[in-house]
Amino acid sequence: MIKAVIFDMDGVIVDTEPIYYERLHEFFKVNEVHPDLEELDKIAGANSTDTWDTIQRIWGKTLNKHEYDKAYEDYFKDRPIDSNDILDSNLKTLLDWLVENKYKIALASSSSMTEIKKVLEECNLSHYFESILSGDMFRQSKPNPEIYLKSAAQLEVKPAECLVIEDSTYGIMAAKDAGMYVLAKRDERFNFKQDLADKIINRLTDAITELQKLTN
Repeated sequence: MIKAVIFDMDGVIVDTEPIYYERLHEFFKVNEVHPDLEELDKIAGANSTDTWDTIQRIWGKTLNKHEYDKAYEDYFKDRPIDSNDILDSNLKTLLDWLVENKYKIALASSSSMTEIKKVLEECNLSHYFESILSGDMFRQSKPNPEIYLKSAAQLEVKPAECLVIEDSTYGIMAAKDAGMYVLAKRDERFNFKQDLADKIINRLTDAITELQKLTN
């Protein structure tokens, strides 16, 4: 029986991935760097360490991370992202239903804890989650299953009692390798291998139907 639902953040709770993808592409272009798009796709769903490794490979020269981050932030400082503008419109309906039906709820994201807290605070979501984990807290993030196994441990449930909502290839692989039931929120923009999930859903509220099926 499913007792807990664990959410990914980027691409599930907020639709950040196309924004970050376009911004990164724009920043490369103004710096006369022309990335292979297949290589750039690897950033979607990756943690900050893996993202930085990919940026270095694409840039093709030795980069100072502090200088790069400052230049990036300065370039986009007049275009801040409001998380509410990209919040999934069905999310709170699902979260309220999960609370009402006494499911434990967690967040396991490859994003930094700083970015996670920003999204949760801006959208007033923090109170829903009993466990919040960042990929930066682990030596290896997704597709390593450790973040999901730790999430289950913090919720005091077995991995088989968890349903995960993911979108990226790495995230789906991590959750499946952790022994969890996985729903992939449909996204056809980044060549994700979503057929690795147990089922693909079109909207977050479809998870309610799936949980009802798994309970009956």
